[in-house]
Amino acid sequence: MHCIRLARALIAFTILAAAPSACVPLPPAAPPPATRMTAMPAEEVPPASPKAVEYNLGETTITQARFPEDSRFRNMPVRLNGLIAAPETGGPHPVVVIFHGNHPGCPTDEMGVDRWPCTSEVEQPNYQGFEYLVRELAARGYVALSININAENTFGFGEPVPGERLQQIMDRHLQALAAAAAGGPNEFGVELTGRADVNRLALFGHSRGGEAALVSANSPEMLTASQGYGPVAGVLLIAAATVTADPWSGSAVPLATILAACDGDVTRQDGQFFYEGARLSPQQSQWATSVWLERANHNHFNQILGHDPFGTPGRPDCDSILEGETQRRWLADYAVDFLTTLFAQDPTAVRQAEARMGMDVHAPAPDALHALPARVAGLAPASDRRTIFRPATAEEFTSNLLGGSVTADGVVTHFCPKGFYNPAMLPGSEPCRRTYVTIPGQPSHAVVSWDKPGASLRFAVPKGAGDLSGYAALSLRAAVDPVSALNTDVKPQAFTVRLTDGRGNQARVPTRPDEPALTFPPGLVEPLAEGESIFFTGIVPLTTIRLALSDFAGVDLTDIREVALEFDQRPSGTLFMGDLEWVQ
Repeated sequence: MHCIRLARALIAFTILAAAPSACVPLPPAAPPPATRMTAMPAEEVPPASPKAVEYNLGETTITQARFPEDSRFRNMPVRLNGLIAAPETGGPHPVVVIFHGNHPGCPTDEMGVDRWPCTSEVEQPNYQGFEYLVRELAARGYVALSININAENTFGFGEPVPGERLQQIMDRHLQALAAAAAGGPNEFGVELTGRADVNRLALFGHSRGGEAALVSANSPEMLTASQGYGPVAGVLLIAAATVTADPWSGSAVPLATILAACDGDVTRQDGQFFYEGARLSPQQSQWATSVWLERANHNHFNQILGHDPFGTPGRPDCDSILEGETQRRWLADYAVDFLTTLFAQDPTAVRQAEARMGMDVHAPAPDALHALPARVAGLAPASDRRTIFRPATAEEFTSNLLGGSVTADGVVTHFCPKGFYNPAMLPGSEPCRRTYVTIPGQPSHAVVSWDKPGASLRFAVPKGAGDLSGYAALSLRAAVDPVSALNTDVKPQAFTVRLTDGRGNQARVPTRPDEPALTFPPGLVEPLAEGESIFFTGIVPLTTIRLALSDFAGVDLTDIREVALEFDQRPSGTLFMGDLEWVQ
């Protein structure tokens, strides 16, 4: 949907640019119609939740610097409105700003362009779709705003520079909030004096709002808090799209990304690119996590949207998706845990929130979060992880990241670089399955295959580099190749991890029989009319496996000399694999 609108908009812009130069006034404001927003069921909002208040800070003009002074597109009219809820007592409280996605704000024309500006009677108030989340966050001690960023997303007022409009819109909302919190003018409609701390700030973003949130958090102005608010403490991406942002640049702040397994808009779960960018960025020091939420779709996170535009054909796991209320309730619970990890002063509360998010390195990787089936990928802070095998380059198949050798016994390995390619573009890349198996985020990874039991992949640890005594678990990511003939049935795969110490002592721990990351992906193998002979209709996320180091009895954890993956549990198999490390 995003790419279709982008293509139509670029065509339409050439027509719009020829229009006479004039500043287009914003149509008069009017209260949004009551029928525009679907009210949340009473049972979904705790009785103590503060009300979400519709506010309007008035009209403003933002500048599009790429257009000359005499262009009608130079000065863009914007209405500064949104929803806010705040705790009724105490403070100052952290602030959460929510960015909605790129769902047409103004009615679209025959070119698919939403002409800007339009009256509030016909503008779709996408920000109202997070009214439930604004209220829930306020009930838990946060000042929450869902702001109208339709102006950021439209191509109906000249071709935008990504983020240029958003930064100006967000700045005006936050400057007004800071003034109201300091006892100055307050047009928000709720008491804010002493209630909001704009220097403790988190950004949430849905769909295109997800990439906008991360780009904003990484901006120099936000990192230095030069505008009087921020820096951002963390970013939560909700079924995020990636269209204009560079996903490989990493995140300057803690990052959580939620992938809707049955997303019928961002159908390849592109929010995973931001996790993979953090994983590969040499500057990445903060933690990141990715959640694969089963049966969730794209639009149910926003309560005013209809069905997903594209659906999920050929996906038996998506025949019955989550009810919208259930999906939104889950997001509210997860969001509160995420914010707890950022702002809570109580270490116990932080640890409990991390556990509910599936980030507790002392526990096996979960198969459910907040009572819904889900899996996670986890990237610990740089200070809390020691990586032996990522892989980011083919050289890691001969020398691992600690400087030791890599030995494949009875195993065939193949390196898959990040990104999309096919065998014509990258000869020999057939094992990566890039053209007919969707791995969210298109990460760099290994393909590991064996055709008889007893095969192993061994990583030597140089003397002095194998002190694991301060770490809690050995962690790696994996997924089953759903089209490999070596995966002979739909049962979960399994293998054993062996540690060897400096004296030759060995300890083995097998993966769990029902390890979530090693379950067979649901989907159908279908023939194609042309090109590749088959296509897998399901999605294959790489998720985390954790083995407690305390379970490796009989070895000296201060002097580990080898880590080996022994493929002794199943007669044959093919796995996508990466990120072998110990974590604390």
